[in-house]
Amino acid sequence: MTVLQTYEFHMMDGWFNLFGIYGWIFMIVGMVTYIGLSLIIAYYLHKDALRRGIKNSEFWLVIGLILNLLGLVIYLLVRNSYNQETEFKSREKI
Repeated sequence: MTVLQTYEFHMMDGWFNLFGIYGWIFMIVGMVTYIGLSLIIAYYLHKDALRRGIKNSEFWLVIGLILNLLGLVIYLLVRNSYNQETEFKSREKI
């Protein structure tokens, strides 16, 4: 027995029917939010690194753009070690 298939089924059809146009809107809003948050975090990391006198502040700018919140957490954990290094260097000069 031969079954004639008039409709071609795709595995993502259920998702498109479930969310409709709102799925695309949520994806676009999510992407814009993620990119905006990445830019804000990268700007903060770069400015804070410059203010603290960290020589590789551009490195932290790139880390903020790529890793976003994880980059911010890593920076907050690591930035105190930069302060200790500069304190030790200034004490050695005295």
